[in-house]
Amino acid sequence: MIGGYKALRNFLFETTRAAVDECDFVLVGGLTGCGKTEVIAALDNSLDLEGHANHRGSSFGRRATPQPAQIDFENRLAIDILKKRHRGVGQFVLEDEGRIVGSCSLPLELYQGMQGYPLVWLEDAFEQRVERILRDYVIDLRSEFERVVGVEEGFAAFSAYLQKSLAGIVKRLGGERYQRLAAILVQALEEQGRDGSVDTHRGWIEGLLKEYYDPMYAFQRQSKEDRVEFRGNQAEVIGYLRQRQALRPS
Repeated sequence: MIGGYKALRNFLFETTRAAVDECDFVLVGGLTGCGKTEVIAALDNSLDLEGHANHRGSSFGRRATPQPAQIDFENRLAIDILKKRHRGVGQFVLEDEGRIVGSCSLPLELYQGMQGYPLVWLEDAFEQRVERILRDYVIDLRSEFERVVGVEEGFAAFSAYLQKSLAGIVKRLGGERYQRLAAILVQALEEQGRDGSVDTHRGWIEGLLKEYYDPMYAFQRQSKEDRVEFRGNQAEVIGYLRQRQALRPS
């Protein structure tokens, strides 16, 4: 490319900016563990912000492998947009995210647009949300750490990661609540390390959802209520978003 890397960077920057100006966007929101990532994965017009950032977006969102540098995150996102627009995509689906996904910042123009985009609200039963978090953040994440650094060191790193993540929100939890949930987590990790059992992990997951994440999301949702255009379970939301894309004028 004439102009080299700087020209390429400018081209990719303009790709994202142009999409924000020219395309339609809709956000997928919902409580923690409701399966928003699964909805994003099921759609051919989605932009997987968490995938590009290699981070799940929450206090517990770190993966076993590092996040990309900011410039690489922006490039990945722009290339994804470019490929999809080349296929004729003019309406994009995003997960409703904050400005920061781990250590990666969303492009400012995109984030500003997200404050006004229509919202589809994904719903799921509390029990199913607990099981999904157990699978993603306990069972699968342990395996991920063990693949990266080996079985023994992997479990130690996984255990330290969960405890550090919980400690990272101690001020928001409050001392008594943190101590109670941390004790359950320590017991759960001891049992998991000893015999592979994950049952006790449900205790701290349920506590975090009921006492921290759900009240926080309920408060945040109040300011977005007027933008919610559809509510439903996973199958209903996927169906609605596919229909929404099909009805968009070409």
